[in-house]
Amino acid sequence: MKIIVKDQPCGYITEINAEMVDRRNVKITVKSECLDVQKYGEKLGILSMKDVLTKIPENKVYRLADIRHSTCVVPYMILKAAEIELGLNVRKFFTYEILDE
Repeated sequence: MKIIVKDQPCGYITEINAEMVDRRNVKITVKSECLDVQKYGEKLGILSMKDVLTKIPENKVYRLADIRHSTCVVPYMILKAAEIELGLNVRKFFTYEILDE
Protein backbone atom coordinates (compact mmCIF):
# COMPACT_ATOMS: atom_id res chain seq x y z
CA MET A 1 0.00 0.00 0.00
CA LYS A 2 1.14 3.52 -0.72
CA ILE A 3 0.36 6.74 1.14
CA ILE A 4 1.32 10.14 -0.24
CA VAL A 5 1.67 12.84 2.41
CA LYS A 6 1.32 16.33 0.97
CA ASP A 7 0.03 19.74 1.93
CA GLN A 8 2.21 19.77 5.02
CA PRO A 9 3.18 23.22 6.33
CA CYS A 10 6.77 22.54 5.20
CA GLY A 11 5.59 22.02 1.63
CA TYR A 12 7.45 18.72 1.16
CA ILE A 13 5.83 15.65 -0.36
CA THR A 14 6.55 12.22 1.12
CA GLU A 15 5.67 8.82 -0.30
CA ILE A 16 5.35 5.94 2.15
CA ASN A 17 5.19 2.35 0.93
CA ALA A 18 4.27 -0.54 3.21
CA GLU A 19 4.66 -4.05 1.82
CA MET A 20 3.80 -7.13 3.84
CA VAL A 21 6.76 -9.49 4.19
CA ASP A 22 4.75 -12.09 6.10
CA ARG A 23 1.84 -12.09 8.58
CA ARG A 24 3.87 -10.31 11.24
CA ASN A 25 6.32 -8.08 9.36
CA VAL A 26 6.06 -5.19 6.94
CA LYS A 27 8.75 -3.52 4.84
CA ILE A 28 8.65 0.28 4.89
CA THR A 29 10.20 2.45 2.19
CA VAL A 30 10.07 6.23 2.21
CA LYS A 31 10.79 8.75 -0.54
CA SER A 32 10.70 12.35 0.54
CA GLU A 33 11.70 15.80 -0.62
CA CYS A 34 12.68 16.46 3.02
CA LEU A 35 16.25 15.33 3.73
CA ASP A 36 15.46 14.65 7.41
CA VAL A 37 12.53 12.40 6.49
CA GLN A 38 14.48 10.67 3.71
CA LYS A 39 17.34 9.77 6.11
CA TYR A 40 14.80 8.68 8.72
CA GLY A 41 12.99 6.44 6.25
CA GLU A 42 16.24 4.70 5.34
CA LYS A 43 16.64 3.61 8.99
CA LEU A 44 13.27 1.86 9.23
CA GLY A 45 13.50 -1.18 6.94
CA ILE A 46 11.31 -4.03 8.17
CA LEU A 47 8.94 -3.41 11.07
CA SER A 48 7.54 -6.26 13.12
CA MET A 49 4.01 -6.28 14.46
CA LYS A 50 5.55 -5.60 17.88
CA ASP A 51 7.35 -2.52 16.49
CA VAL A 52 4.05 -1.23 15.14
CA LEU A 53 2.00 -1.88 18.28
CA THR A 54 4.49 -0.64 20.89
CA LYS A 55 3.35 2.46 22.81
CA ILE A 56 4.76 5.82 21.78
CA PRO A 57 7.62 6.37 24.27
CA GLU A 58 9.25 3.06 23.31
CA ASN A 59 8.03 2.84 19.71
CA LYS A 60 10.88 2.31 17.22
CA VAL A 61 9.18 4.44 14.57
CA TYR A 62 9.04 7.44 16.89
CA ARG A 63 12.44 6.83 18.53
CA LEU A 64 14.19 6.90 15.14
CA ALA A 65 12.40 10.07 14.00
CA ASP A 66 15.24 12.59 13.97
CA ILE A 67 13.09 15.20 12.21
CA ARG A 68 13.33 18.96 12.79
CA HIS A 69 9.60 19.57 13.15
CA SER A 70 8.02 17.87 16.15
CA THR A 71 4.57 18.07 14.53
CA CYS A 72 5.63 16.19 11.38
CA VAL A 73 2.90 13.66 10.56
CA VAL A 74 5.19 11.24 8.72
CA PRO A 75 5.95 8.93 11.70
CA TYR A 76 2.22 8.60 12.41
CA MET A 77 1.50 7.92 8.73
CA ILE A 78 4.22 5.24 8.62
CA LEU A 79 2.59 3.47 11.56
CA LYS A 80 -0.86 3.85 9.99
CA ALA A 81 0.39 2.37 6.69
CA ALA A 82 2.03 -0.55 8.53
CA GLU A 83 -1.12 -1.22 10.57
CA ILE A 84 -3.31 -1.21 7.47
CA GLU A 85 -0.93 -3.49 5.57
CA LEU A 86 -0.83 -5.94 8.49
CA GLY A 87 -4.63 -5.90 8.82
CA LEU A 88 -4.51 -4.16 12.22
CA ASN A 89 -6.37 -0.98 11.28
CA VAL A 90 -8.93 0.37 8.83
CA ARG A 91 -8.28 2.51 5.75
CA LYS A 92 -9.75 5.58 7.37
CA PHE A 93 -7.92 8.71 8.44
CA PHE A 94 -8.68 11.44 10.92
CA THR A 95 -9.89 14.89 10.06
CA TYR A 96 -9.31 18.06 11.96
CA GLU A 97 -10.54 21.62 12.02
CA ILE A 98 -8.71 24.64 13.37
CA LEU A 99 -11.04 27.16 14.95
CA ASP A 100 -10.12 30.75 15.68
CA GLU A 101 -12.03 31.59 18.85
